[in-house]
Amino acid sequence: MDSSDTSNTSDTSNTSDTGAADEASAITLSERGVVIEGQRIASVMSDGARALLAHAPLIVLPDIGARWSDSRAILERFAASRRVFALDWPGFGASARPTPDEFAYTLDHLTALFGQWLDSLGVARAVLLGHGLAAGVVTRYAAEHPLRALGMALVGPLGFAPEPPSLEKLAGRALRSPRLLRLAEPMLTSLALGPTTAQTQAIEVERRAARKQSDHGTLLAATAALWRDADATRAQTVGQARQTRMPGLVIRGALDPLCTAAEARLVAEALGERGGLEVTLPEAGHLPHLQQPERFYQALEGLILTAEANMLAAN
Repeated sequence: MDSSDTSNTSDTSNTSDTGAADEASAITLSERGVVIEGQRIASVMSDGARALLAHAPLIVLPDIGARWSDSRAILERFAASRRVFALDWPGFGASARPTPDEFAYTLDHLTALFGQWLDSLGVARAVLLGHGLAAGVVTRYAAEHPLRALGMALVGPLGFAPEPPSLEKLAGRALRSPRLLRLAEPMLTSLALGPTTAQTQAIEVERRAARKQSDHGTLLAATAALWRDADATRAQTVGQARQTRMPGLVIRGALDPLCTAAEARLVAEALGERGGLEVTLPEAGHLPHLQQPERFYQALEGLILTAEANMLAAN
């Protein structure tokens, strides 16, 4: 395992809402390639003052088929007060795109790969944010490594309901077949993004360009394989969520066509011994931070502060 080929950096200025600093500080998000199991994993991480090491890092895991840049605003918001990290899963974004014959596209395998990725970055403990099917990676990892997951934020979680809701079931049929997925992808992307914002429009433009790439078929095959695995392991996903013990938060956009209110409630109730906090954001879709950023950040900040308080108490 090694890190290589730093490819890009971007600067942003933020004033921390979590009380780490009184002045706005320049934050650099650096994109790098991290090689795990022979696959280049496109990764991004912040570069800040040493004082940030005292705070819990935030790890953002995108949904299957998405890329870390969809959550750039989240990373930039919290980078002033803590280290932030994100990745593109194998098969997606700027990461390597092995075929399903070359790479096991399962949630268990992604969980194992995620653990190796954290180790390669030297991140011992963190608050984990997982979107969509990546919520299942977060709960798996948290159940298996309870001392390393300080808190869990599950955004629009999918793959938990024993009987998927009708629209998720319909989407799932398309998502399990690369041929059907190719036809349904534009409609599903538009539905999932929800009410139009400048950011949703930029993501749609990016997705249209991606469909023209020569290896887009591999992305479709990887998506189909992961959805088939998610369907087959729903009971395992819920069971591992019940084994978690750290603070948990479920955030759902009220207009999310994939994650229903019933599934979000099921996930919140399954987390740990007492369940997790459930937050529904009005007029928001499957990426609720795009339509309701301030409410989203407020909910996530509450989880992070709770996780940090627990970390300090344990020390």
